[in-house]
Amino acid sequence: MPEIEKKFSLLPISFYGLSWDCPHLKNKDLRPSFTTHLIPNTGHLCDEETFAKVAMGWREDGLTFNVLIGRPFKKTFFPEISKGDSLEIFIDTRDIKTSGFNTRFCHHFFFLPEPFEGLTAAEITHFRTEDKHELCDPKLLVCQPHLGQKNYSMNIFIPKECLHGYDYAQFDRLGFTYRLNRLGGKPQHFSVSSHEFPLEQQPSLWSSIKLVK
Repeated sequence: MPEIEKKFSLLPISFYGLSWDCPHLKNKDLRPSFTTHLIPNTGHLCDEETFAKVAMGWREDGLTFNVLIGRPFKKTFFPEISKGDSLEIFIDTRDIKTSGFNTRFCHHFFFLPEPFEGLTAAEITHFRTEDKHELCDPKLLVCQPHLGQKNYSMNIFIPKECLHGYDYAQFDRLGFTYRLNRLGGKPQHFSVSSHEFPLEQQPSLWSSIKLVK
């Protein structure tokens, strides 16, 4: 009789092992630079057009982003934020790759380049179990948009009060990805496309970010 095959399982991390070193920002007045803090372009991996630059830096008091979108701003929507111009940021403060759902360390934020009824940013993390945290106060999130005729930018800060489990001294790695939406076109992603996988519920697919000094 043929040998019985042993049962085995493959986790998403078996296929998605993208990692990046995120530089430290010592000065609170500085923004992440596109020269020293630029997040790598993975559009060729996701088979999509790259239309923006995203830089990221970390501080002891939180995470900061500098985003430059190479096209004019058009329109925002809420709650259907993905239909218009918006940025979604996904963070796991413990970079857990063995879970198929969001844990209490996972976060899903969105940022709008133009306020929608006074709202510019909020946390919308969805949990399927009791392993969760309270959603942060949107007033703590900082989003400073600058709209131009040919492009627009956003300066973003997520304080540690909005990041459950964020503590560089205890854990110097994050799970991370983003989705940059645009009206009338396909979004730009980092590491993996949401056209193929449900990013909102699959933190095991998010890249690993090393917080380095």
